[in-house]
Amino acid sequence: MPSHSEVTIREFLKLCDWLLQSWQIRKYLFDENEDLDLLRTPRHANFFYRVQENLQENWLHQLAKLHDPAVQGSNINLSIDYIIDFGSWDNDFKNNLLTIKNKMTRLSEPARTARNKTLSHNDLKIILENNEPLGTFNDDEDKIYFSALIDFCNLVSQEVLNERFCYDDLVQNDVACFMSQFRRGEPIN
Repeated sequence: MPSHSEVTIREFLKLCDWLLQSWQIRKYLFDENEDLDLLRTPRHANFFYRVQENLQENWLHQLAKLHDPAVQGSNINLSIDYIIDFGSWDNDFKNNLLTIKNKMTRLSEPARTARNKTLSHNDLKIILENNEPLGTFNDDEDKIYFSALIDFCNLVSQEVLNERFCYDDLVQNDVACFMSQFRRGEPIN
């Protein structure tokens, strides 16, 4: 029987849901937006560049925090490691969680490096000497990560709460509504 309380699991799932929403808003507003050129017109380009960068930093930071160690010094982090290490799961279930966590590592490691060097700190050596962006990953690694995160959350939620992980999947609709309104505000050429 798992030792995590329902309250702890619900709080963990809220963190995962927020991470999913943060990633999705950037993805649908910039990566998969058929009207991206509207956001890059000279009138709007600087503003939306800032929005894009902030959204990218936000979801990478949230992702990195989710992969913090369960214990750092005298602090306990509500993280994936905490859920695994302090869950009192049976061996098969824990191994399933660890397998899913390993799928997430390809994205979580670069995100943690970016967080530790530039998102949470201003590492002087990185700022002065690094010409490559931190936190980069191959195409579709984010999709693989988030699919695995949903699987992880579903397993934990089913085991402790006896229900599937319900997350806010309306972000794509929210972006579509925003873009519809934004297009209406653009002058017709």
